[in-house]
Amino acid sequence: MKILITGGMGFIGLHLVDYLLKKGNKIIVLDNFSNSNKNLIKKIQNKNLRIIEGDVRKIDDIVNSMKNQEIVIHLAAKISVNESIENPNETFDVNVNGTKNVLKACKQNNIKKLIVASSAAVYGEGDKKIKIKEEKKKNPISPYGESKMKMEEEIEKNNSSNEMDYIILRFFNIYGIGQTSEYAGVITKFLEKIKKNQSLTITGDGTQIRDFVSISDVICSINNAIGYNKSGIFNIASGNEITINELANLMIELCGEKLNIKNIADKQGEIKYSQADTLLAKQKLGYISKINLKEGIKKLLEN
Repeated sequence: MKILITGGMGFIGLHLVDYLLKKGNKIIVLDNFSNSNKNLIKKIQNKNLRIIEGDVRKIDDIVNSMKNQEIVIHLAAKISVNESIENPNETFDVNVNGTKNVLKACKQNNIKKLIVASSAAVYGEGDKKIKIKEEKKKNPISPYGESKMKMEEEIEKNNSSNEMDYIILRFFNIYGIGQTSEYAGVITKFLEKIKKNQSLTITGDGTQIRDFVSISDVICSINNAIGYNKSGIFNIASGNEITINELANLMIELCGEKLNIKNIADKQGEIKYSQADTLLAKQKLGYISKINLKEGIKKLLEN
């Protein structure tokens, strides 16, 4: 297949490019390198891979890169909650206006399938005891979450004529090898502290609930979406919850070191409870989370 991946040089993108190339696909990546390193290009050279430097905010960049493609996977985004609070306009420009350009380019290039990375942040605050289903009312508490919600609305509004299948994947807390420190999730941040033999820092009291999903499960979900011939919105997570306190203690136990835990003030825009119901993704996409959190962390510690 001929596949365009926007933001294909980022954390998710690099794993996805590697996976899809191994399956024999021809890939074009459009990336402005704001979340990635140009030096990585040398490491991933492949006859079936073309990397274009460009920006989804520039309509000509996205239209030209999309020519003769069959599927578009839209990963390009501003992904930092903190950055969205400090500079909401840029977050909305990339995540909303950038997506509008992707949709226009899809129309011009007669694309039949669009797969889009969204986020659990669209839901806002969850419940301590109830897993979030896709039909939960969206109520984001950060500009980042709001930008992803508006992005989804643009996709649904654009596709009212049903000319193109769209699949929106709402990723929960992703972790894995290659996650950059600038945009790292808490597992990667804990890992950095462990490698330096430093105390683990927890914002708030550590009773926050999260659903962590490995990058390999995320890549499998995107691959499953490629084979799904309808439109839909799906939670992509492990379906298993853990508190941040439990996570910290698990990682300390697995690393075999005696490290302390220290608590600092809550962060603005941080969700307290976030755990996913993944039944719809299982039923429709055939998605099953295969990587147990304990095993996933062990691999990270060994890497």
